[in-house]
Amino acid sequence: MPRILLAEGHPPTREFVARSLSDAGFEVLVADDPQRAYELYAARRPDAVVVGASIADGGTALAERLRATDPRVVLVAADQEHLGRARGLQAMLPLKANAYVADPTRRELVEKLQGLLSRASGAARPRSRGVAALLAREPSARGEVKPGVVARLLHQIWRSLSEGVLALEDGGAERRVFFLRGVPVACESDDPAESLVQWLFDGGRLDEAARQAALEAMAGGLSAGAALIAAGVLEPGEPLQATVRAHLKAAVVRVVAQKEGRWRFHAGAEFAPEVQPVELLPLQPILEGARAGIAAKHFADALRAVTDAYPVRSGDFQQVLPAAGLGSADLRLALGLDGRTRTREWLEARRGEMKDALSLLWFLSMVGAVAFHEAPEADDGYGRAPPRRRKPLPADRAEAVRQAALQILPGTYFHALGVDVAVDAAEAERAYQAVASRFHPDGFAEYDVGDLEDLLAAVQDKVTAAYRVLSNDERRRAYLSFLLLRFELTGVRRPGIDVDAEIALKRGERALAARRNAEAVQALRQAVERNAKEPEYAAMLGFAELFDPVLPRSERIAEARRQARRALSLAPDHPRATAVLALAEEQGGDAAEARRLVLAALKAHPGSELLKQVLHRLNRVG
Repeated sequence: MPRILLAEGHPPTREFVARSLSDAGFEVLVADDPQRAYELYAARRPDAVVVGASIADGGTALAERLRATDPRVVLVAADQEHLGRARGLQAMLPLKANAYVADPTRRELVEKLQGLLSRASGAARPRSRGVAALLAREPSARGEVKPGVVARLLHQIWRSLSEGVLALEDGGAERRVFFLRGVPVACESDDPAESLVQWLFDGGRLDEAARQAALEAMAGGLSAGAALIAAGVLEPGEPLQATVRAHLKAAVVRVVAQKEGRWRFHAGAEFAPEVQPVELLPLQPILEGARAGIAAKHFADALRAVTDAYPVRSGDFQQVLPAAGLGSADLRLALGLDGRTRTREWLEARRGEMKDALSLLWFLSMVGAVAFHEAPEADDGYGRAPPRRRKPLPADRAEAVRQAALQILPGTYFHALGVDVAVDAAEAERAYQAVASRFHPDGFAEYDVGDLEDLLAAVQDKVTAAYRVLSNDERRRAYLSFLLLRFELTGVRRPGIDVDAEIALKRGERALAARRNAEAVQALRQAVERNAKEPEYAAMLGFAELFDPVLPRSERIAEARRQARRALSLAPDHPRATAVLALAEEQGGDAAEARRLVLAALKAHPGSELLKQVLHRLNRVG
C-alpha cells in the first residue's frame, strides 16, 4: 500500500482529497502546515508528497526542504482550483515538482501518482512492506472505541499471546500498537506531535536545535532512535532503550485513554523485521490509561452489581501482579482486598482516594485478579480478638523512627534498601527484609503510633517499590541508567556513562575494602575497558595496582603511574588521580615530588579529605 503525504491548507479540499486517495488504495498522511508536513515526512517516510498551493508560501519552502533532504522525493504540485481559477503551471514551477495537477479533486491526481510511483519503483527508496502488507489485509476483529474497550482489548491480547497490530482511528489520525506474544513492543502515530522526538521536546529533554537536527537525520533515512543518537541527545544502549520504553508506555497509555473512534486488529507478525522491539509490562499502561481517560462514573457503574459482595484476591493475582507493575500505593490497596469487607464498605473507607480505589478494583476485576463472593471469608476458625488498648509509643523511639523514615523517603531506591549499585537479587531481598521489618506495623502492634502511621506506610511503599526494581536485573539496570543520566547517584560524571562500568567500579571498591586486591584489579580493569574516558575508573585502577601483591614492586609503581597519568590527561586536577600518582612517587623513592604534587592539588581542592590523608602519610613517612 503506497504511502502518500498530503500537505494542503484548505480544510474541505484536504478532507476530500484525502478520502479520494484512500479510496484509491493509498495510505494517506495529512498535514495542514509545512512544519507538520516535514515532521510527518521525517517520521513516516512516505512514497510521494502532494503539496497544495494553499499551504503556507505556496509550499515552496517545504518543497525545497524535502528536496534538500532527499533529491529523489516524488513531489506532486496540486493547484487551488477550489478558490477559483488555478494559478497555473508557471506559478508552481518553484516547487520543482515531478508532476502538476490543476485540480486535485479530480481523478487526474490519482492517475498522476500511480504513474509516478510505477516509474519510480525501480529507483525509489526501498521500504520494507511487512507492516503495509499486514495492514492491507482484512482485520481479524474491529469495533468502536468506547470507555474501557481498549483496556479490555489489551488484556485479551495479553491473555491469548496474540501477535499483530492494533490500529485506532481518532479524528482523522491513526495510532498503531504492535504486539509480539501479547506484549506491546512498538508504536507509531500519524500525528507528529506524538512522535518520540516531539515527546522528548515537549518534556524538555531536547531543545529546538536538537529537535531540528533529529528531524533532519530522520528525513535522511535514520530511525528516530538513531537520529537522536546522531543529534547527541541520547547515548546508545540502555539510555536509548529506557527512553524508547518510556515513550512506548506513554503511547499505550494514550491509546487506552482514547474516548472515541474505531479500532481494528490485524493478526500477524510480518512487521517484526521493521520494528526494534522494546517490551513493556503489558498490563501496566491499562490502569494508567484508564485513570487518565475514563471517568470515575464508568468504574462505579461497572462495579454496581457487586457493591454488596465481598472482593478477595483470586488465585490469578500473583500471576497478574508482575505484568501489572502496580505501584506501592496500589499494591497497598490491593492487599486490603481480603474478602471480609463488602465492596461498598471498602470503597467508603477510601473516600480520600476514591478514583484510585475504584479504578484499581475495576482493573483487578477485569484482569481476573479479584473475585467477588456473596459471603465473607472465614477467619480460619480463630475468630477475631477484641481490640485492645494500645500504649503510646515512647517519644525517643518515635523520634528515631521519624528521622530514619525521613532519611529513606527522599533518597534513591539503592539508598532506601541501604545497598549499592553492584547489588544482586539475593542481596536486594535480604536488604528489603531487614528494612521492611524495621518499619512494619507488626513491630508496633502494642503501640498507638498516632501521626507516624502514614509515615510508616510511606516507608513500606518506598522499600517495596525499591525491592521490585532492584530484585529484577532488567529493571535495576534501567533504573541505574536513569539515575546516572541525571547525575543523582555518582556526582558529576562525563557524558557516555556505561552502567556495567559503574557496577564494575563498585565491585572493585568492595573488593578493595575487603583487601581482595586481585578481584579489585580485575573489576576495575573491566570498568576502564568499558569506559576509557572516565578518569575515576583509571584512578581507582591505579590505586588497586599500586597495592597488588601479585606484581613486582617496580611493575606496581609503573602501572599506578600510568593509570594516574591517564586519568590526569582526562581531568588535569582530578584529586584521586593526583593522590595515586603521589603515592606511586613516594613508593618510587621521590617523597619530595610526591609532596609537591599533593600540595599543588590541595590549592585547587582545599576540602579534599583524600589529599589531606595522603599528605599526612607523606609527612609521617618523611
